[in-house]
Amino acid sequence: MDSLTPEQQDALNRTKMAMRINNEKYIREHTELKHLISIFMAKLLKDKPEDTVAYAVQYFTQPDLKEMIEKEILSPATFDS
Repeated sequence: MDSLTPEQQDALNRTKMAMRINNEKYIREHTELKHLISIFMAKLLKDKPEDTVAYAVQYFTQPDLKEMIEKEILSPATFDS
């Protein structure tokens, strides 16, 4: 198995750090992501579906997902819907 040269490892580390910084900036700029994931996780844990991938596909492809998240942001519910 080939290993990275010190230069390659340094370049990889810089790239990883830059990606982390860019991801963090994106998450901070898009606060709705926290709500989107939190609501999904709460529903997932409440419903405990057998097929979590199918459940996620159904959840994230709902036509009214945007409105549902916006409503939750403005008026937090108990995730009963």
